[in-house]
Amino acid sequence: MFNGLKNTTKYKRTCGILLIVVSVLTLAFFLAWYGTRIFADRNMQYSAAWTEEETSLYVRVPVSFLKTERIALQYDDKSAGYVLFLPAMCKGKSITFYDTAGEVFALDGEDLPGGEVPELKEGMHTLTILESAESRIAARYGLEVMYSSDIPVMYISMKNDKKSSMLEEPYLPEEGAYMTLYDADGGLSTESGIASMRVRGNTSADWVKKPLQLTLSQSRDLCGLGEGIRWNLLSNWSDKTLLRNHIALGMAKAAGLPFTPDECFTDLYLNGEYMGCYQLCEKVEIGRGRVDIADLEAYTVPDRSLLEKKDKAVRGRIEDAILENGMKLMGYQTQLGTTDLSGGYLLEIERPSRIAENMSYFVTKNGQPVTIKSPQIADMQQVRYIAGVWQTFEDALFTEDGKDPGTGKAYTDHIDLDSFVRKYLVEEITRNYDASSTSQYYYKERGDDRLHAGPAWDYDMSLGNPIMSPLTNQNYISSVSPTGLFAALPMDDFTLWSHLYEKPDFVARVKELYRADFLPYLESLETGLSKEAEKLRAATIMDGVRWGRNKGEDDRKRLEALDKEVEALRDFLQKREAYLTGLWLDGRESKRVYLDGGEGDLYVSYVENLIGERAEEPPEPSMEGYTFREWLNGYTLEPYDWAKPLDDEPLYLVASYTNDQDGSILIAGQ
Repeated sequence: MFNGLKNTTKYKRTCGILLIVVSVLTLAFFLAWYGTRIFADRNMQYSAAWTEEETSLYVRVPVSFLKTERIALQYDDKSAGYVLFLPAMCKGKSITFYDTAGEVFALDGEDLPGGEVPELKEGMHTLTILESAESRIAARYGLEVMYSSDIPVMYISMKNDKKSSMLEEPYLPEEGAYMTLYDADGGLSTESGIASMRVRGNTSADWVKKPLQLTLSQSRDLCGLGEGIRWNLLSNWSDKTLLRNHIALGMAKAAGLPFTPDECFTDLYLNGEYMGCYQLCEKVEIGRGRVDIADLEAYTVPDRSLLEKKDKAVRGRIEDAILENGMKLMGYQTQLGTTDLSGGYLLEIERPSRIAENMSYFVTKNGQPVTIKSPQIADMQQVRYIAGVWQTFEDALFTEDGKDPGTGKAYTDHIDLDSFVRKYLVEEITRNYDASSTSQYYYKERGDDRLHAGPAWDYDMSLGNPIMSPLTNQNYISSVSPTGLFAALPMDDFTLWSHLYEKPDFVARVKELYRADFLPYLESLETGLSKEAEKLRAATIMDGVRWGRNKGEDDRKRLEALDKEVEALRDFLQKREAYLTGLWLDGRESKRVYLDGGEGDLYVSYVENLIGERAEEPPEPSMEGYTFREWLNGYTLEPYDWAKPLDDEPLYLVASYTNDQDGSILIAGQ
């Protein structure tokens, strides 16, 4: 008995010793691994150090007990003075002015010993640069100090030449950059080396305020959005409210559209220069916490020469595509690590003019270009497979009854219907200009025969954004009017939504999910929009001053200009909700009023609203040598009263012009 007990005790002691040894070794391994990462990051931070320019002025701002950041004063040519853009976390803190020459400063006539200001007030100041302590004035400038909203702050450091080249080139990976992210209250949130950094986007890449993509040196949780390596910084330059992407993504998330990217706003400083208020957002990609499906990319190993091709301007040239069964297929010969071709795939609808900028893609029999975002360098077997899945769906959808005559299967057998309905509703409610051409994502999971719609992406030019009016439209249909369907209309680049909307079961589900999942969110914006705008107000105004969008000369005019933009957004949302609710839930009829501008340049071909409501007056057409007078009833030739509600009687309108030479009247169609 005692021997058995002794053996048991010895066994337990041995197990305990082994457990301690394993724990110590595990801890040592972890510390070594973590230390290597920290050392690599710190080394990258050191290599990313930037040199202050000799002619520039800076301030040092404390962000913690031991840490400070440098921010450059930005010179304004118009006022011949400086603007200092500060994050909200600097309020009430001591700020130190300096330059590389070690000159002496005075603020509002008071000398600044060591350049330090205990508390720098927002507003206008006079900054004097003194040649010496004897106070001989070298230069005097106006200085406007601005503080942002209570939002996180991101500082990125990189070599000076890297910074300028990265912003000027459409695509240039960067190494040696370092990112530090602070909470709104100034606490250190996270920091990381940056493996690469580039300008992203298509149209937006040409804007003065560039959207960016960061690839961190390791996975990090930014702003509580979840861990990830690749992150997008959306500039929202076209949207003076900065809120449209935020509202649309919030709508998609509230309605349950899978894998909608998480996002938050942050002030961005690049080498000490304030770059504006950006929307930090998860990148749309396959991965944990992103589009969380099987990653077929991991089983696809392309030839090394194809990896080099990824960096070329022209990638999957359209002339290299293979024509099979009426489809164009662009793929490669790779080493496949799996025989399962069923997924996962991430797809994007793209414009025909941009399809060749992608590595892998297919074009359906009906002419629809679809890029394969993942796997990016797809094997031809994978391209054939996923193109066949999409084509089978189209074959059923493009029939009158929605059934493939060859197989007897309905279009609903090939898609996750609710995800398509939810995605359509996001596009239709926002009246997204790109709803029928680009930034439309779809995915297919391994072992699931159906296509899924989503995630939602890219809505800065939606929700009645006035940058789109009146010269930009789709097929002479206004993209900014709050009334009438838009995504459901057939377009040149994309007809999927229009064919879906022809199907009664699709429309029935649209009405159900609109009532259940979308209307509550729209109703919440009646008060929620004001709260969101107020939270971001200071950051939005500061961003507008930085990029010259807000042309107000003082705070009052800036506030008035921003309030006007927010009110226009609110007006669009209210009118859009009223129209769609009337159409889908109240059973009211919509009426189109067609417009005839004759030989004039007419920007829209019709206006539309519910019967009983008035139609929105379109932009005036123009004709060389003539001046537009008014719209006339095409049947009676009487002036049309735009304040009159629409009825169910037939109506079309014709434009009347005055001849600039002889004053004669010209009526379209007469």
